[in-house]
Amino acid sequence: MTDTSYAIYLNANARHVSPEVVSKIEDLVHPDDIFFAEVPGDALRHAATIHERGYKTVFTGGGDGTIVGLINALYKYSDGDSSKVPVLGALSLGTGNALSRLVSSVGALSDLKSWLQNPSKDVWTVSLMEHEGQLHPFGSLGADAEMMADYHQMKAKLGSGRLKPLFQNVSGYFVAFFGATAPRHIAQMFSQDSLEVRITNLADTAYCIGAEGQKGRSFGAGEIIYEGSVVLTMMGTVPVLGYGLKLLPWANSDQEFMQLRLSDISLAASLVHLPAAWNGSLRHEKLYDFFVKRIKIQFSRPMPFQLSGDFEGMRDTVELAVKPGAVRLLRFI
Repeated sequence: MTDTSYAIYLNANARHVSPEVVSKIEDLVHPDDIFFAEVPGDALRHAATIHERGYKTVFTGGGDGTIVGLINALYKYSDGDSSKVPVLGALSLGTGNALSRLVSSVGALSDLKSWLQNPSKDVWTVSLMEHEGQLHPFGSLGADAEMMADYHQMKAKLGSGRLKPLFQNVSGYFVAFFGATAPRHIAQMFSQDSLEVRITNLADTAYCIGAEGQKGRSFGAGEIIYEGSVVLTMMGTVPVLGYGLKLLPWANSDQEFMQLRLSDISLAASLVHLPAAWNGSLRHEKLYDFFVKRIKIQFSRPMPFQLSGDFEGMRDTVELAVKPGAVRLLRFI
């Protein structure tokens, strides 16, 4: 057992984990209680030490991939019991930062200093999605994940030298969209190569979501929730994805469910509606929302798939389930 009840886990490769920021953190937290992750395998190694020392609170510095990687590593030492996972403080030091946006509206260092001066027990219990034994706050298949794959490919080719700053923020995604994703969709539009999807409910119940977030028509086990054309399929337990994009406005309104959103709006029309989509107010006849616990998603062809902002490859079939109350996050606001 450590003398301190808290630690900090930093992604050494994160955008804002600079030597200057690390120096300021070391002024606040003893170096023995700071863990640096440089490669994915470090999460499991550090999680073992965190578990052994019995830290009650662990701050994470990086993007969504950083905190998600640590959550999954910590679960390996908790026997699947969320109460054995430390309370996590998500600090915005990476890109995206969907989870940290839930619990903070100020800067990472300000949040850390504030908590150290007055340790708060104000926590927000958040559900997560489970896919192939791993937990995630959000994911998508289709145009969004396709753009993400294009972004990573372009970043690998062009994201160095003078162009490096362009691929360290949201601008890089716009470059990927207009440079690769949109032209591909235009070509598919002329070839009439439409995408079809079937969503099957695998839990006891699921619901349509009404215009104001209310539960509508229910679906029983084995029922088809949706079958038809689609451009983008999103799912998650948090309303805000990266960069404040509120694409799943009802995702955390019921801990027993995740939100599934299907969009059959063309990419061109989506650009027109981008401001409303960004703030969560978009309503459209080709936008379909559901509360689901466990689902199977089947596409007519393999589609790009992303989880927590990381590209997972091409999939034509995906199964996802909600894990209620999976993690406790410190609330700084």
